[in-house]
Amino acid sequence: MNDAHAATPVEEHDHPSTPVAVPTVVRAPSTGDLVAAAVDRWRATLVSLAGGSTLADISLLGDAVLDLTAAHPSGIAQLFAGRSTRLANVFREGGSLPVARRRARAVAQRSQEQAERYGIAPTYLAIGVATWTEYGDDDTNDDVAALARATGSRSLAHDSVYDDTAIADARRRGRTVRAPVLLRPITIHARGGGETDFELTLEPSAEINPVLSRALRSRGALLDPGALARGAFTGSGFDPSTALDRINALGTAVLNDFALADKLLVGTFVHPGQMLVDDLDDLSAGLERHEIVAALAGDVPAAETLAHPLPAPRPGDAEPNMERGVGDLDPSGRNVLDALATGSHLFIDAPVGADSTGAVAAVVAEAAAIGRSVLYVPGHRRAADALGLRLAELGLDDLVLDVTPHPSWRTAVSRRLLGAMTLEAPQVDAAALVDLRLQLVETRTRLTRMIDGLHQQREPWGISAYDALQALARLTAGRPAPGTTVRLDAPTVARVGAVRPDAGEKLVRAAELDAFTLRPASTPWYGASIATQDLATSTVERIERLLGTTLVDLRQHIETVVDDTGLVTPRTVTEWGEQLKMLGGMRSTLDVFQPLVFERTADDLVAATATRQWRTENGVEMSGLHRRRLVKRAKDMIRPGTRVPDLHAALLQVQRQREAWAAHCPGGGWPRLPEGLATIEATHDSAVTDLLALDAVLATTPGGAGLADLPLGDLAERLQRLLDDRAALDTLPERTVVVRELAGLGLGELLDDLSRRRVDGALVEAELDLAWWSSVFEQILAADPYLVEVDGSSIAALADRFRQLDTAHVRSLATPVRAAAIQQLHGALRDNREQAEGLFALLVDEQLASVRTAMDDYGDVLRKLRPCLVATPTLVPHLLPAHRTVDLVILDAVQHLPVESVISAIARGRQVVVVGDPRCASGEAVRQLAELLPTVALAGDASRRDPQLTAFLAEHGYEGVLHPMPLPSTEQLVTFDAVDGAGMPDSASGAVESTQTEVDRVVDLAINHALDHPEESLAIIAGSRVHADRIREAVLAQVRQNAGLATFFDPRRREPVVVADLMGVAGLSRDAVIFSVGFGRTPHGRVLHRFGDISGPTGDALLLNAIGASRRRLSVVSCFGSADLDPDRLRGAGAQLLGSLLEFAEHRRTTTTVPEDTETASQPHPDRLVIDLAERLWRTGLTVETQHGAPGGEQIPLVVGHPDLPGELLVAVLTDDDAYTAERSVRVRDRQRAERLERLGWHVVQVWSVSLFLDPERQANRVREAVFEIEARRRAARQPVTGALPVIGLAAGPVVDDTDLTGDDLVDPSAPVLPGVPSTPTGQVRPDGDTDGPTGEADGAGSAALPSPLARTARPDVEIGLPIAAYGDDELDDLAAWIASDGVRRTPDQLAAAMRDELGIRRRSQRVDTALASAVSRLLG
Repeated sequence: MNDAHAATPVEEHDHPSTPVAVPTVVRAPSTGDLVAAAVDRWRATLVSLAGGSTLADISLLGDAVLDLTAAHPSGIAQLFAGRSTRLANVFREGGSLPVARRRARAVAQRSQEQAERYGIAPTYLAIGVATWTEYGDDDTNDDVAALARATGSRSLAHDSVYDDTAIADARRRGRTVRAPVLLRPITIHARGGGETDFELTLEPSAEINPVLSRALRSRGALLDPGALARGAFTGSGFDPSTALDRINALGTAVLNDFALADKLLVGTFVHPGQMLVDDLDDLSAGLERHEIVAALAGDVPAAETLAHPLPAPRPGDAEPNMERGVGDLDPSGRNVLDALATGSHLFIDAPVGADSTGAVAAVVAEAAAIGRSVLYVPGHRRAADALGLRLAELGLDDLVLDVTPHPSWRTAVSRRLLGAMTLEAPQVDAAALVDLRLQLVETRTRLTRMIDGLHQQREPWGISAYDALQALARLTAGRPAPGTTVRLDAPTVARVGAVRPDAGEKLVRAAELDAFTLRPASTPWYGASIATQDLATSTVERIERLLGTTLVDLRQHIETVVDDTGLVTPRTVTEWGEQLKMLGGMRSTLDVFQPLVFERTADDLVAATATRQWRTENGVEMSGLHRRRLVKRAKDMIRPGTRVPDLHAALLQVQRQREAWAAHCPGGGWPRLPEGLATIEATHDSAVTDLLALDAVLATTPGGAGLADLPLGDLAERLQRLLDDRAALDTLPERTVVVRELAGLGLGELLDDLSRRRVDGALVEAELDLAWWSSVFEQILAADPYLVEVDGSSIAALADRFRQLDTAHVRSLATPVRAAAIQQLHGALRDNREQAEGLFALLVDEQLASVRTAMDDYGDVLRKLRPCLVATPTLVPHLLPAHRTVDLVILDAVQHLPVESVISAIARGRQVVVVGDPRCASGEAVRQLAELLPTVALAGDASRRDPQLTAFLAEHGYEGVLHPMPLPSTEQLVTFDAVDGAGMPDSASGAVESTQTEVDRVVDLAINHALDHPEESLAIIAGSRVHADRIREAVLAQVRQNAGLATFFDPRRREPVVVADLMGVAGLSRDAVIFSVGFGRTPHGRVLHRFGDISGPTGDALLLNAIGASRRRLSVVSCFGSADLDPDRLRGAGAQLLGSLLEFAEHRRTTTTVPEDTETASQPHPDRLVIDLAERLWRTGLTVETQHGAPGGEQIPLVVGHPDLPGELLVAVLTDDDAYTAERSVRVRDRQRAERLERLGWHVVQVWSVSLFLDPERQANRVREAVFEIEARRRAARQPVTGALPVIGLAAGPVVDDTDLTGDDLVDPSAPVLPGVPSTPTGQVRPDGDTDGPTGEADGAGSAALPSPLARTARPDVEIGLPIAAYGDDELDDLAAWIASDGVRRTPDQLAAAMRDELGIRRRSQRVDTALASAVSRLLG
C-alpha cells in the first residue's frame, strides 16, 4: 500500500499536463428519491392547474360575480336574516334585474362546474373588499406565486407573472391586492326549469379570507380569524360591522395603502389547488412507504409488489351462506368481492354500461359489515349520487357520510354523525334466513340436476338427452316423417352408434336394391340367400341343368323302372330316391342270397339265426332242432362261394327290403332289378346334388327349401319360374350382402319393420335415426333417476320457484349487513366511552369546526358512525389526517383526473380500489393505475343502445367487452343532422366555433325529445365549452318562453337534463344524448380541421366517453359530414374518431340493413324444437324470427310479434339451448338474463326443450296468449275513451288448424309472410299468363305510363317460403338475374325488395337483408 502511495506523485509529476479522471459513483435513485422527485412534479402541476386565486384578486371572477352592493335594503335584510330571498326582491328596479339574473346564472354555473370538478362548494357572499399594495418580498398573500417558489417550479416560467425578472419588476412597482374580507357561504338556487329567477340563501357560518388573515398576521397583527368571524353573529342577528371595523383598523396599521370598500359580492372564491399542495407537504414524510405512490413515482420493486395474482373466477353460484356483498350482482360483480377479499389493491375495469355502482355498493357493504372504514372518492358528484341512491334502495344509506359540495357541509356532517349515534340494529330473523337459504339450495340443486341431466353427455354415445330431443324433433318434423316403433337394445345401440353413418348408407343402398319394397309375389327369388354373383351364376346353371337334362332323364328312368319292376310311380325325387335305395339294397342282397330268399317272410330265419338273448328279449321260443333246421335253410339260400359274416344281420336286411318292396310294389312277386341301375342312380344323384344346392339358396324364400319333396311337376314349374326371373339375380347378391351386414348389427327387427311398411328409400336413413335416437333417449332416462320426474311442467315449476327464492335471498342480504355494521358501531361506543362522550358533546353543541381534527381526537368512534366517507379529492385533506388512516379507499369515476389529484386519497388507504374505464380516460390517473394494479373486469352492458352503435364502440376500443343487445323495436335510434353553419375563425383558437345554426338545431332536437320522449332522460354534449354555454342559454331561453317544457327541464328530476362540454362528461349517463360537434365552416365553406379538445391528446377518450353516455339514443349534429374531412389532416386519434363517428351516423341514418360484409355464418342455427314452435306461431298469423340479434351480440332463440304492430317485436322466447347451458350460473341463466331482456322492453316467455317435445302446442299457446295480451293492451290504449268500455278480445285473428299442413306449407320463421299477403308475389307470372304489377294488382290503365318491361325467361325453380338459409347463393343469384332480365331499371334497394316479394318475405331481418344484399351486390358488380 505504501508503494502505491509513493508511486502516485511520480506519475502525476511525470504527466503534469494530463488531468486525472476522478471516478464518480452513480447511485441508483432510492424509493425516497423517486417519490420526492415525483412529489415535486405533482406539486408543480397542481400549482399550474390552479391558476390565480380569486381570494387575492376578485377581478379574476370576470362576469361570474353578482354585485349586491346597490341592492334593495329590505332584500338584503331578509337575506341576512337567514331567509331564502328571491333575486326579484333584492333587485326591484326593472333595468337591473335582468343583468342580475344573468350574473347569478353565471355564478351558479361556475359554482356547479367547480363543485363537480373539485368537490367543494365555492360560492360565497363576500362582505367588504380590502385593497393594499405589496412590495419586495411581501407576497404571502399571493398563494400561487408562493407555491411556485416553494416547489421550485419552472412550469410557469413563460408566464411573466412568475418570471424572475417580472417578479423583480413587480416588487419594485408594487402589486395591488384586491381581496374579499368576510366570507359567508351562500346557496344560489334556480327557480323554474328556465331559471327565470333565483333564490339566495346564506348559511349560518362565516370566515375571514385566509389570504387577508395571513397577510395581517405575518406583519404582526393580533388577529384570531375564527373568533372575529363568530363575533359577527349576535343575539339580534348577523352584524358584520364589528368584524369589518377590526379588519380595517389592523389593515391600516400594517399594510401599505390599505383600504376597505363596502361591497357585497357573490362569487366563487376558491383555490382548490392550494388545498392539495398543502396536503402533499403534510403527506410527504410517509409517501415513500406507500407502495402505490412509490409505483406511480416509478419505483420498479414497488410496482412488482402490486402484481398479486388474483383468484380465478368461480364458476356457478356461491353458497347462499357464503355470498358476499349486497344487491343483485352478476358473476363479474361477485368476482370483484372475491378479489377484494385477498387484501390486494385492485383495479376494477368498468366499461360502458357496467354496473359499477352496484359493485361499489357491494364492496362498501362488505367492508362495513366486518368493521372496515371506507373512503369513497368520486371523480364526479354523479358517481357519489348514484352510490347514495343505490345504497338507499338497499336500505343501507345509514352506512354513508356523504360530504356534499354544499356551503353548509359541516353542519350536515355534524347532524349526520349525531344521528348515527342513536341507530338501532334491525332485527334479523335468523331462522327465516336459514330456512330461505336451505330452500334456495335445495331448489337450485334439483333444477341444476334436472338441467344437467338433460344436457350431460352420456357414454358410450357421447350425446345427451337434449341432443336426443333435438334429433327426434328434427326427424319427426319432416314431411313425411319416419314412423318406426322399433327400439334397439343397448348392445345394438352401441354397435350401430359406432357406424351409424355407414349403416345409414347401407340402408339407403338396400332400399335402392328394393330390399324394402319387394314382396314374395314380386319374384320367386324373394329372400333367396345369394351373396355373390358367382353363386347366382352357378344357381342358374343348376336350374338350367335340372330343367334341361337331369329331370328329363330322371322321368324316363322312372317310367322304365316302373314298367320293369312294377313299382309304384314315385311323385317326388325323394320317393324316387327311396325306391332306388331299395333297389340298390336288393342288388347287394341278391349278390349274397338266392332270389328264393324273398319268397316268404324271413322272420323265422331271423329268429333262428339270432342269439339267445335276442330271442329272450323279443319273446321268441324255438327248440333247438327247429332252430338248426331253419339255420340250415338260411345257409342253403346263400349263393355258393359267398361268405356271410353275420347271417342274422343279413337276414334282417332281407326282411326290411322285402317289406319295402311290398310297400312300393303292391302287385307282389319277387323283386326285380331294372337294367342300367347304376346309370339310373347316377342321374338321381346328380339331381339330388343340384336340388340340395338350390335348397341352401332358396331356404329363405317364401317357398322355402325341400325341392326334392316337391311333386316333379311342381318342381319343374318352380324351377322354370326361377329361371324365367333370372334378371332378379342382378341385384340379389348385393342386396343379400347389405341385408346380412345390417342384420349382423342387430337391425333385423328394423329391417322387417321397414319391409312390412314398404318404406321409401328416401326415408330409411331417417327411420334408422329415429330408432337409434329413441332407443338412446329411453336408455338415458332409464339410467338417470333425476330424469324420471322430468317433464315440462316440473322444470317450469322448479325454475319459477328458484326465481322467487333467489330474488327473496338477494333482498335479504342487506339486513344482516346493516345489523353487522350497527353492531360494529355499538361495540366501538362501548369500548371507547370517553371518545364517544366527547364526540357527542361536540356534535350536540354544533362545535364541529374540523372533521380532520375530530378524526384525530375521536377516530375510533368516528370511523364506525358512518363507515363509508364520501368525499371528492379536494375535500379529502379537510376530512382525514395526513397518514394511512383508512382501511379501504375507493376511487370511482376518476377517468378525467390527473394523478396528482388523487394522491391525497391514495396515500390515506391501506387498501386501494380504483374503478374506471381506461379506454375513455382523458386523465392519467386511471391509465397509470390500470397498468400497475391487478385487474378484475365487470361485464359491460349495451342496455337499450342501438346495436350498431354498440358495435361501433366495440370497433373503437371495446372489442370483446361490449356486445350488441337485441332490441324489440326497429326504431331509428341513431340520427345525423347536417346543418349549414358557417362563421369566422376565432382569433385565439383558429377554429370556427359554435355557429348559431347548429345551436338552433340542437335546441330544436332537445325540445322535440322533451315532447316525444318525456320519459327518457337527456344529455346535450358539446364539442367545446363555448358551444355548451351557448346551447345552455338557448335552451333556458326556450324553457322560459314555454312553461310546458319546465317539467322536463326541471333540474330536480332524478336525471335532469345536462348540457356539458366534453370535459364535463365524466360519470354521465342518460337515455338520450345529443352530441353537437360545435365547429362550423368558414364563410367559404372550408372545414379547418381544428376541433378543440377533440383534436387534443385525449380527444379519442373524451369522444368515447360522450358516445358511451348514451343508454338508448344518439343524435349527432354537425355543420359538416365525413366526406368534408380530409383524412390526411385528421392527425390526432380524437379527430380520426370524430370522422368515423360522422361516417357511422350518416350511414346509420340512411340504412338499417346489416353491411354486406357482415359475417352471419357464426350465428348459431336455431334448434329444431324452436323452429317447430316458430312454425306453429307463424301459422296463426304472428310475426316470428329465430336467432334474433346483431352479429357478434346476444341472440334470442325466438322472438314473436303481432302483424298489427309492425316494426316491433313483443315476446322473447328463451329455452335451454346451448347458450343457456354454457352459463354455469343458475342465477344468470334462469333469472338475470330474462330480467335484462325485460329491461330492454321484451316480454319474456321461458319454454323448456322437454315441454316443446312433449306438448309443443301448449307452449305455442303460451306464447300466443302473451302476444295477444300485449296487443290488446296496446289497442286499448289507442282507443278513445268513451262512455262505454270497449270489449277487447285476446285473439287478433282466427286460429288456424295446422294439423293438415305439410312441410311444403312452411316458410322461414326468420322472415315470415304476414297474413293477407297475396299468394302471387309482385311481378310473378300467374297461371293465366298475366303478370302482377308493382302493387300486386293486374296491369291496368295506370300502367301505361310505366316503361314496358321485356319478356322474362322462365322463372328459376326457386321455391317460395323456405327459410332464408335454405336458399343457396346460386339460387338467389338466379332469382336476381331473372328479375333484372325484364330490363326495368332498379336501384339496389328496389331489386332487393323485388327479391323479397318473390320469396314471400314481408318483414326485415338482419339475416335476410344480408343474404339479399349480397346477391344484389354480386349481380350489379
